[in-house]
Amino acid sequence: MAVLAAMAAGLVVPVQARLNGELNHRLHDSIAAAAINFSVGFVLLSVLVLFSSGLRGALRRLAGASRDRRFPRRYLLAGALGGTFALAQSSAALVTGVAVFTVSAIAGQTFGGLVVDSRGIGSSLRRRPGAARLTGAAVILVAAVVSALPRVTGSLTPTTIILPVVAAIAAGFLLGVQQALNGAVTAASGSPLAATWLSFLAGAVFLVTAWGVKTLVKGTAGFPLPTSLWVYLGGLCGVVFIGASAFLVRRIGVLLLTMASIAGQLVGSIALDFLVPSNGESPSVLTILGALLTFGAVWIASRRPHDTPAK
Repeated sequence: MAVLAAMAAGLVVPVQARLNGELNHRLHDSIAAAAINFSVGFVLLSVLVLFSSGLRGALRRLAGASRDRRFPRRYLLAGALGGTFALAQSSAALVTGVAVFTVSAIAGQTFGGLVVDSRGIGSSLRRRPGAARLTGAAVILVAAVVSALPRVTGSLTPTTIILPVVAAIAAGFLLGVQQALNGAVTAASGSPLAATWLSFLAGAVFLVTAWGVKTLVKGTAGFPLPTSLWVYLGGLCGVVFIGASAFLVRRIGVLLLTMASIAGQLVGSIALDFLVPSNGESPSVLTILGALLTFGAVWIASRRPHDTPAK
């Protein structure tokens, strides 16, 4: 059930990427779009905090654990890592298309999961990934390259596509680290919603600050806020994904969480690019081949559920 829930949570990631990309398109400001995305999620969760005594109690427990140094305070800043992912969604996805962005982010998430599990980040348990998972990670990297080839050989030049793909890979890596840290926050507070609220608080502060600095240096684009409410639903998608990840990561681990959510991300991204193509371009055969390679990588990596504990 936990794996199925992770797959379902993965479905909202490409939807969030498309919504953030549309908001960026209308505002002509990727940082503003990401800041609004996190701010909307933070406001929604803050309303929940006001009406939930259990959630307020969880936040008090977390504050106590941090004050008594029973919990690393740097973990409280995990939301800033999620902020970088939202920023990449609102900018890189418009260039690469949702499918290519998703497969590239998957590569980063996979390597993030490998590093987190091997280093024991956010947990006292360290696991050395076996050959199967390392092979799966390598295949996923190949899949990311293959899926990006149509854009390289199409209307975009290699120099145009490389930077957005690298940004998506880096953002995916940081998202994997964030999931581990949010799992530790969940354990300290006893509530995945507390971890989600804190994540959105840190992410919103990070992105609003970046937006303010950019405005001071370059000024604003001067475009009005969109009146269509649906373009602001990216924040709700983020609440669903981050909340589900915080709840599941302590049960199935970062790497398995990543692998399970990959399936949902791929199904959602390919479907979106077919139904509502980005820049008028539907997924090519190579993009679909990249997705199939990713499914193969997931199968390879999940063949051995028990990693060798690190010494």
